[in-house]
Amino acid sequence: MTERRPVTISIAQFNAQDDDKAGNLAKAERFLDEAGARKSDIVVLPELFTGTGFSGGNAHEALAEPIPGPTFEMMAAAARRYAMYVTGSFYEKGADGRFYNTAPVVAPGGDLLGCYRKTHLFDVPNRTDLPPGIMESRKVSPGSELQLYDTNLCRFGVGICADIRFAEMFRAYAKAGAELILLPTAFLSPRFDHWDFLLKARATDNQMFIAASGMTGKEKTTGIGFIGRSTVVDPWGVILAGAPDEEAMLTTTIDLDQVRRVRNWWPLNDQLRDDLYRHVKVRAQQS
Repeated sequence: MTERRPVTISIAQFNAQDDDKAGNLAKAERFLDEAGARKSDIVVLPELFTGTGFSGGNAHEALAEPIPGPTFEMMAAAARRYAMYVTGSFYEKGADGRFYNTAPVVAPGGDLLGCYRKTHLFDVPNRTDLPPGIMESRKVSPGSELQLYDTNLCRFGVGICADIRFAEMFRAYAKAGAELILLPTAFLSPRFDHWDFLLKARATDNQMFIAASGMTGKEKTTGIGFIGRSTVVDPWGVILAGAPDEEAMLTTTIDLDQVRRVRNWWPLNDQLRDDLYRHVKVRAQQS
């Protein structure tokens, strides 16, 4: 089998504030220029990189825009300029009038390959280690589709932040042939421990690469913090590269043939027992 060339992935890690969308976009563009200078094939921006909407009220509505729209056009221009794939999420105002947390996927020619709308929303009404009542479903509607992009580089899927906690989604991608998942996030502190093991588990379970971007810093109105720590994990669960808890560009190269080798060594997908997983027999103790 012909070996494939290494793929260079860059991850942009920065802070975005709701009251400075123009500044957030300018920052994203600078990171895209840096990724282009590093000859990147794929670039992952953070989740909600034009503004998190965490400052209160209906901040997300002011940040939202259609796709295509100004933010998409900025991403597309960089994709064309440097011949690279680009993704990252922001608030979309859909044609149906609803709001979504959406990651468009832009091809090197600037074309829109597709839009992944976050399917597992971050609803944590009873957490005590975060400001109470964080309910993403009050702002946006969930997406209804997983999309696998079969490109000249590889087959990759996209997830967004809280999706990482749902193993079923990543298994579905693996069964469809995904070799890489791009994961824009704004993962909240203080759950550094969850971040590390969830990324490793999803990569190892599904024998694929995961490239996860992270928002960093704090939302200045509420003080909500983000962990940063953008990470690339290989199919064995080994961290290939990681960023510190500050604004940074993380760049690394991956060998996609490793996916084929690992899946050949241990064909987990062939050993799945889907006939078992839908039905669990409960046996009650008879006293």
